[in-house]
Amino acid sequence: MYLTSVTSLLLDTATQTSTVFLSNPDQAATTLTVISAASTSSPSAAPLPSGLPSVILPQPQLDLSLVPTDYTLINVLFNRSLNWEWVATNADSPGQIFEYFPQVVATALGIEASQVMNYDLIVYEPSTYTGPQDVDQLETIWQGYISSDKVNTLASLIADQKSVFYTGQSGGIPTTLAACVDPSLALDAIAGPAPGGSSSSGSGGSSSREDAIIGVVSSLGTIAFMIIGYVAYRSYKRRRESAHRPLTEVAGARPEGQEFDRDSVGGQRRRSFYYAEDSLRGYQSVHPEEETFDHHASVVRERRPIIPATISTPILRESTMNW
Repeated sequence: MYLTSVTSLLLDTATQTSTVFLSNPDQAATTLTVISAASTSSPSAAPLPSGLPSVILPQPQLDLSLVPTDYTLINVLFNRSLNWEWVATNADSPGQIFEYFPQVVATALGIEASQVMNYDLIVYEPSTYTGPQDVDQLETIWQGYISSDKVNTLASLIADQKSVFYTGQSGGIPTTLAACVDPSLALDAIAGPAPGGSSSSGSGGSSSREDAIIGVVSSLGTIAFMIIGYVAYRSYKRRRESAHRPLTEVAGARPEGQEFDRDSVGGQRRRSFYYAEDSLRGYQSVHPEEETFDHHASVVRERRPIIPATISTPILRESTMNW
C-alpha cells in the first residue's frame, strides 16, 4: 500500500487556485483548491535543483516481464497543483498518485484498475524552465501501461473537459486527481521500455545463467545421442557381418570338402576297451582299421564287397586251453 492516514489529496496551494467540491457524500463538506494549469511544451535539458530527484518509483517496482506485450506506455501530465517540487518533497503525495490514479484511468475506460499499471513519476521541464531558480515551473508526469487499443480512447476523454474522465469519478481523491490532469501533453510524447522484458539487471543475469545451463545440457544430450547412435551402428554392423560369414568359419562346422569328422574314422575302435588291450599287448598294428557302420549317422556310407581270401585265420594265442 502507498497510503498513510491521509484521506484527501495533498495539493500545493501557494498560487492562484480554483475550487473543486468533493462528491463523496460520506466525506465532510470541505473544499480543495486546485491550481489552474499552465501551458507546457517539450522538456529541456536545464539542471534540476539539488536535492530533487528526476524519477520516483513505486514500491514494489513494476516488473516489465509481467506486462502483456500488447500494452503501451502512456504519459499523463499534471498541472502545477501537483508540481514536481511538491510531489518530490511530500512523503504522501506520490503514494496517493500511485494508489488512486490507475482507478481514475480505469473508471474512464470502463475496465478493471488492475489493467492499469503504475510505472513511475518523472519530472517535466517546460520550455520556460532555465535552472534551479525556476523550480516552481517543474511539473509532474505519471507514466503507466495500458492496453494499446485503449490509448486513443483515453486521449479523447482527457481532451474533453466534460467527458467521463472528469465527471464520472467516484470519491474525493480520484475526482481531484482527474481535475489536476493537464491535457496539453500527448500520451505518447515520451517513449519508454517495451513490455515483456526484464525490469532489473538481476533478473537479466538470472536469465543469462538459465540460457547457459540450457546450452550445456543440450550439448551434453547431443553428445550422448551421438555415442548411443555409434554403438548401435557398430552392433548392427557386426550382426550383418556374422550373418554373411562362411560356415567354415563357424565353430564346430564341417570343413569344406570333408564328408565327416576325421576323428570318427576308427574312433569307436580307438576309444574301446579292446583297442586299449591290443595296445598293451603290442598288436595294435595287426588289425587294420575296419570299415564301420555308424547307426547314428544320418547318411549311409557306400558298401564295398569283401573278398573271402583277404580274411585271415583267427590268431589264438595264450588261450585257456594252451593250444
